[in-house]
Amino acid sequence: MRRFVMCGAALMVVWLGAVGVAQTKITTVEEYSKVMKSNAQANGASNKAIGSGAYADAKTQLATLRQNFMALQGFWTEKKRDDAVGILKDGLTRIDALDKILSAPTVDQMAAQAAAKELAGNTCAACHKLYREGDNQTGFRFKAGVI
Repeated sequence: MRRFVMCGAALMVVWLGAVGVAQTKITTVEEYSKVMKSNAQANGASNKAIGSGAYADAKTQLATLRQNFMALQGFWTEKKRDDAVGILKDGLTRIDALDKILSAPTVDQMAAQAAAKELAGNTCAACHKLYREGDNQTGFRFKAGVI
């Protein structure tokens, strides 16, 4: 019964996320910045949840990342940046793979941590390398000429 309730709650979060994406459109740099901050928080919370074995909490954070990545796809599509859209599609694939690991009857914590690391390294870092400058201390901003 507990598993059924957890799966139902996770599906509800994903569904609400999909509804939210339909209503979310990033049009300004300020909105983009808010989504990036949300991604950083969700990614950190997901990693912490995986480390502590709170896999349902990690899945909730993945739903936030999925929603944000879908909104970001729209932003980069409008900017005609196919490489950024490709990075985000790869990120969504990695989110799905991590979600599958976290949905297993017995979660392989090491595999989940590795998949989370790949998500951040191959998606977030790749996009930042192409389009952003700055760091956690000074803040990130778009490189000149990107938008």
